Formats: sequence, structure tokens, C-alpha cells
Amino acid sequence: MTSELGKIKVNSIVFLVLLLAISGPSWSQFSANKMACWPQEWWIGMKYNKVQVLIKGNNLSTARAAVSHSGVSINDQYGAKNKDYLFVELDITKNASAGMFAIRITRGNTPVGTVNFTLRNRTNNYFPSPLTGADAIYQIVPDRFANGNPDNDNIIDLFEKADRSNPSGVHGGDIQGLSNAMNYIKDLGFNTVEFTPLYESNQLILSYDKFAPTSHFNVDKRIGSLNDIKNTIQQFRNNQLKVIITQVFHKAGNQHVIFQSPPDPDWVFKRDLLSLEKPNPLVYVDPYAAQEDIDRHSKIWESFDRPALNLQNKELKKYLVQHVLWWVETFQPDGVKIDQTHLCHPEFLAQLTQVLRDEYPNLNILAAPEAKDAGLNAYWQHDHKNKFQFTHLTDGPLKEAVNDAFAAYSDTHEALFPIYQTLASDHIYNDAINQIILNGDNHHSTRLFTLAEKDLALFKLYMGFLLTTRGIPSFLYGTEVLLDGYAPEGNGFVRKDFPGGWTGDAISAFDQSTLSQGQREAWQFTSTLLNWRQNNPDVMQGGLIQLEPFEDVYAYIRVGPNKQLLVIINNNSGEPRRLEGSKFQYTIDPKSKVTNVMNGEVSNGLGNLILSHKSILILELTAP
Repeated sequence: MTSELGKIKVNSIVFLVLLLAISGPSWSQFSANKMACWPQEWWIGMKYNKVQVLIKGNNLSTARAAVSHSGVSINDQYGAKNKDYLFVELDITKNASAGMFAIRITRGNTPVGTVNFTLRNRTNNYFPSPLTGADAIYQIVPDRFANGNPDNDNIIDLFEKADRSNPSGVHGGDIQGLSNAMNYIKDLGFNTVEFTPLYESNQLILSYDKFAPTSHFNVDKRIGSLNDIKNTIQQFRNNQLKVIITQVFHKAGNQHVIFQSPPDPDWVFKRDLLSLEKPNPLVYVDPYAAQEDIDRHSKIWESFDRPALNLQNKELKKYLVQHVLWWVETFQPDGVKIDQTHLCHPEFLAQLTQVLRDEYPNLNILAAPEAKDAGLNAYWQHDHKNKFQFTHLTDGPLKEAVNDAFAAYSDTHEALFPIYQTLASDHIYNDAINQIILNGDNHHSTRLFTLAEKDLALFKLYMGFLLTTRGIPSFLYGTEVLLDGYAPEGNGFVRKDFPGGWTGDAISAFDQSTLSQGQREAWQFTSTLLNWRQNNPDVMQGGLIQLEPFEDVYAYIRVGPNKQLLVIINNNSGEPRRLEGSKFQYTIDPKSKVTNVMNGEVSNGLGNLILSHKSILILELTAP
């Protein structure tokens, strides 16, 4: 974050406003006679039917709420520590009537005001599709993908305006651009898309990434309207593209009302010198962690304008649980990803995931912790003490093992062994084949092409392994056309604009005639493997047999009921390797029909194999 902030262009006037914003509330979202509530709507028939409504107005600490609507009653109500807030718990029965009704606020016999609350009927056709090892995820940062509607680039009541010259500024990508690109994503061979947050983020700077929400119940109008986003998600799902949305719980933007004027000071941790530390991803996992360390870790701000939230506060937990239920019921995705899971308190995650699984038994719930060891990583999948209900888990340990394994300077047995060893640790997971997600790159890591030293042959080696090993591969948009970016330079340089996403782009992934030879070759290589995966789901959900690396060669076999996939990697940078077919005498039928997945060449039996230096061979094996 620090390196990215160093790239931001800020004039002296904006900088002065920014300093004022850091110190505390700089403006009021609500006039004295205006009232608001969160959430503003709910659904009849949900298991979560006791809804905490947070009402904001002027001096509500001694006020009382009343409702008069069929099937709705008030269970409890009380003033917050901040006298301008009132908590009202609504009990919504399954026989309640749909429609809008008023929550009337009085003080004694004097009317104070009303807020409107809407009850909706649930749809009966929401069935999230399961996420399995046959899937592949295309991660998208909407602001950086495609600008389908330039009219929403600059919104009058949002601070930041579009500036494509600023790597950390708003660039204008939106949901219409994503809708326009749906066929491109399908043709490439991905069958799942993952959106980074869609929240309103009315921050003074760095608002493009939406990881600093300024409203938990509004979408960012620079991306599109609520209906635009809802319709596009439905469009993707109707066309057999699964959709994952990202949710943020451990932080908010400092322009959010819950920071500017929190219901309870305890909702937001005070920023002090301790907040300058880097969070420790192990502290919640450690069964011997001191309470002092846990307390300090919880309070660390990610940056000066993204305060940490107290996920142990009872009312805040309800507020956040309800907000993700609202997102799921409104947009009906196939999955929800919990951003930076290791920074969220385990007790909160247990409550959140249990509520989600109870309400949506088939919803995919993704944990994304930072861990470099399989034992530590597995905590987030099946910790029995906290009873997490995550269905999927990102694979930090294997990502760490892969990062330097195929680099030009890493051409020894020792470079391959961490991959072999990490996969040998899969016994610790519930179902690594179908539940572990391996990021080739993502929105805050160095790009895959940069890891491959911008060498196309090395890129193919990385991509070939990631698309054929066990688990669910996941890549950031544009990886297929060799977008580069080095994470220490700043996230804005990793999240470059997708080529062709803006009118006038000289290079466009949507028009391969504008791409370089290397980009076309990378796209074809990636697409060929992705489409093979889609056409052979039984193999990608099947077993994995790996052979111990020997003389810079690593081989493994993916096993389906009627077909196998043999993958052989020669990691030596200077010499070819000869491999006898008899090496696989126990796992492969010597009479198998052999098809080279990448070029279509067919032979009978393996025979002897010659692998050129720094190369990957991918063979489909069909029993005779």
C-alpha cells in the first residue's frame, strides 16, 4: 500500500482535505431532520428473520420505534452509545405481507420521524452451482477491465474522478464492460468469474478498488446501478458462467458513516502507533498466542484511511452478517469470497459462515488467508473449535512453492521439490482436488508473466503446471495476453487496464490481429488447456499421482475413470531430458492412445520421450 500511495498525484488542495478527513468526521451525511436505516429491506421466508435495523437521526437515544404491518413486530430496541442511533430488532414471520411500511419514531408522544422499510418475496429459482476441480476462475477488477459506459466515469457526488494516467486512480471500467466481454471469457475457456468488491467506495484516493467500503448496502455508481450489476450476474449465470463476489469485513473506508460517526466508538479501533505494524497472519491460528498479541493484531489498520473494524462487537457483527446476506439475496451469486480471511476474528467467521450455510446450503464460501504452510492454511478450512463452514480455500503454500520453481536460475531438483512436498501435504485438507484454489496470480501479487521473467517459454511452463495440477486454478484478467506487473511497485501496476477495454486502445485482446505474436501464442496456449479442462471434467475432478522429481524432471498423472493426463516438466535450463515410457509401468497402460494436448499429435504407446530444456509436455492418455 505504501509504495502505491507514493505514485498518487495529489494537489495541495486535495491533500489539505485529506488531512482533515484523517483526523475525524469532516462532513455530515445527514441533516438534523433526516433519518436513514440499514438495512432498508429484507425478505419473507428467510431463516434469518430477526433483523437488526440500525436507524440514524438526530438524538434518538431516548426515542422509541413502532411498526404496524402484517407479520412484523419489534422484538427489542435500545439506543446506541452514540445518541444519534437507535437499534430496532424486527421479527418477520413467514406469513408477513410483502410491501413497504414505515418504522415510526417518537419521543414521548411527539413524532420524531419515520424510515421506510421494504419486505420482499424471495425468488424460488436461486440454486448456486458447485465449484469443483473442473472449474477455472477468471478474476476481474471491474474498474480496470472494460469501460462499457463512459457516462458513469465521473459521478457528481463521488470524490474521485476518472484519470487513466494515474495508476492508482479511477479508470472507468464498469459492469457494462463486463457484460460486453462475456463471450470473450467463455471463448477463452474460463467458466467462473470472480469480481473484486462492488461496494460504494467514496474515498478521496484509491477508491477504484472498492476494498474500502463507504457503504455496505450500496454499489458504486461508477461501476453501474444495482439493477445493472444484478442483471449482468444473472446474464453470466444463465450462460453457464459461475459468479463469485468478494466481501470485505475487517476494514472500511474512513469516509464511511460508521467511521465518521460510529454508533459505538467500539465499532472502529482507534489508530495509534501500533497500527503502523504489518498484520501477522498467524496470530489467530496460533493455539498458544498471547491475548496481547491477538489484541494488537486486531487493531492494526491496513493504511491511514482504512480503519480496522472490531469484529467482536455484538451489534457490528449483526450489521456485517446482515449485509452479506443482503448481497447474496440481492445478487444471487454462486459464491462469496471473504477477503483476507486471516484478518477476520475467528469467532466472527464462525458465526458468519454458519449463518450463510444455514440460509444457503449450496453457496460456495471461499476463505482467502495468507499462509505459507499447509498446516496453518488448513486451519481456515476445518478448524473444529470455531466451526468454520468454508467450502473452499486458497492455496498460499503451493503458490509460494511455485513462485520461483521454474525461473531461469531455478533449474535443479531442489527447485522442484517444494512443489512435490507441498502436494504431499494434501492429506491435511478435506478434498484438495475440488476445494483448494490455486492463484496463478491475483490482484495484489506479482503477475505471472513477470514471475516468468517475461519469457514466453517460462510462462507456458508456469501456466501449464497451474492448469493441470490438482485444485481450481485462478488467474487475474489479462494474464492470457501477458499483462505484467511487479507487486512491490504498487497494486496499481499489477491491475493494469485490460487491453481493448477502452475505446481507442491500440492493442486489444478482443481483436487478436492487434496482439503481438507472443500474446497470440500465450492466449492460444491458455485457451487450449482451459477448454481441454472443460471438456474433461472427470479427469480434473479425478485423482493425482506424482512421481518424485529426478534429475530436474517432475512428472504427474491426473486420473479420470476413462482417461488420464500425463504431465512432464523438464526444469533444466540448458539440457534436454530423455524419459523412458517404462518409468510409468505401474500407472499407465503401455498400449494407451497418446494425444499431445497442445498440438493434437497422436501415437500408440508412450515409447521414449525427449523433453527440451525448460519445457512442459502434456499428454492425454486413452485406454486401448
